[in-house]
Amino acid sequence: MRIKKFEADTLQEALAKVKKDFGPDAVILHTKKYRKGGIFGLFGAEKTEVTAGIDMNIDSPRQQSRQAETNQLQKNYPAGPLYQSRQYASRQQNMPSVKLEPMTQSYNRVEDISMKNETLARELSQGKVALTASLRPVHDSGLTQPGSQQMAGLKSGMGRLQKMLSENGVEEGLIFRILQNINAHLTDTQINNKVFMEQYLYDHIADMVQVSGPIKSTPGASKVIAFIGPTGVGKTTTLVKLAAKYALIENKSIVLISADTYRIGADQQLKKYGEIMGIPVEIVLTPDDFKKVINKHMDKDFIFFDTAGRSPRNRQHLSELKEFLEVYSPIETHLVISAVTKYYDALSIINNFGLVPIHRLLFTKLDETKNYGVLLNLSVGSGGIPISFLTVGQTVPDDIEVADPKVISRLVIKGDFEAWIRQRG
Repeated sequence: MRIKKFEADTLQEALAKVKKDFGPDAVILHTKKYRKGGIFGLFGAEKTEVTAGIDMNIDSPRQQSRQAETNQLQKNYPAGPLYQSRQYASRQQNMPSVKLEPMTQSYNRVEDISMKNETLARELSQGKVALTASLRPVHDSGLTQPGSQQMAGLKSGMGRLQKMLSENGVEEGLIFRILQNINAHLTDTQINNKVFMEQYLYDHIADMVQVSGPIKSTPGASKVIAFIGPTGVGKTTTLVKLAAKYALIENKSIVLISADTYRIGADQQLKKYGEIMGIPVEIVLTPDDFKKVINKHMDKDFIFFDTAGRSPRNRQHLSELKEFLEVYSPIETHLVISAVTKYYDALSIINNFGLVPIHRLLFTKLDETKNYGVLLNLSVGSGGIPISFLTVGQTVPDDIEVADPKVISRLVIKGDFEAWIRQRG
């Protein structure tokens, strides 16, 4: 197995070099663009760097299939500013950066994500109650309906905001809570000033979203991270993306452990990725096996644990998962949820997986939806579990981002995924 970096003026030229050196069985692991030369990095020539790998032991047909998937257009430009208004440029510069907090308390199956709260959330959507301090009943389901009890006492211009948030999937009760806050703090003039109102709404929603920041290693200690969640949400692909980033880009020592013996070929898929990246892969069948493998690899920076997909309604499977996660402490768990999941289904997933500690929410498949209100809904409705990462496609390792509340706020308000992807490269 060989891994090599190729530099060229364009992506096409770099890929040509890869093909010349490694042949058609090469696997593209990472691409990036940067400027070389110039003054302090300015005015330099734009270059493309491609990291590719080749393993002569991998059978050609399967490798070619993987290349067809990974040899897509990959770029990694630094993201530009999210807010372009000159009027608020100085304000944007003073906005606090994302705080990278250490692992916080775990969220178990407690009152804030209990079935009682799930029932309340469903009633909010149906307009039976409003999310206010008094939880007063409402009689009309639409906030924009003139004379409705929800709109009574709110300033003009609120209907436009309600419509925008509703169309992007924000739950009605949460919308009303946002409108109440705006109504209490802004004047009619401010609310009807589109530039001001858009910036205020960006900031307000960003403040509501809890994020954890990237996974950080602890010097002299190994960190165990488990990826849990339902079947089909992309746990294995997400784990591989993170492994590639931390191993190939940040030079961290990593071991991958899989307990996914339910899916045919799942362990082989992970082993092939491990061979290409030079990362050891261990397969475990029992919690005792898992404990032994952890002890074996305590010299690694990160131990990534790929669990089998579990039905949130299968108590036996969830109990088995709980047994695995109890063999060592602490284990940081990331509950992986597809962004296309309906809010109440996702809330039910959190509730049922709450049988084990949940430290982070990780959203996948943002490229498969145009509606991002569920990110805000779950950030609030889960009881405050922070969001760790967002995945935006199948390409390994580029299509994953550290969750940023400003980006999430933009997606919730604008729903402009394509514009964001163009901006990030």
